[in-house]
Amino acid sequence: MTVTNALLAEQEVIKETNSALEDIQETLALALVDTLKAGDHITTPTVIKMLKDLEDMQLKYYERLEDNENVQGGLENQAQAEQEEQA
Repeated sequence: MTVTNALLAEQEVIKETNSALEDIQETLALALVDTLKAGDHITTPTVIKMLKDLEDMQLKYYERLEDNENVQGGLENQAQAEQEEQA
């Protein structure tokens, strides 16, 4: 079950990373509102690009999390099949 433990550990890291990315995204969104209110049209595109980059990162982490869960499910199915064969 070492692989399963590693997958569970990775899953927790992914969730923590996504949470941190959400915090950063929220901060940037607030910064975007401030730049728009201030009429700062130079900074605004930069903040929008940063938000887009964060969103792309989050999507990659969500995809990895989904892959992780699929591998875990496959391992569980394999273990169950082996137990049924032995019984």
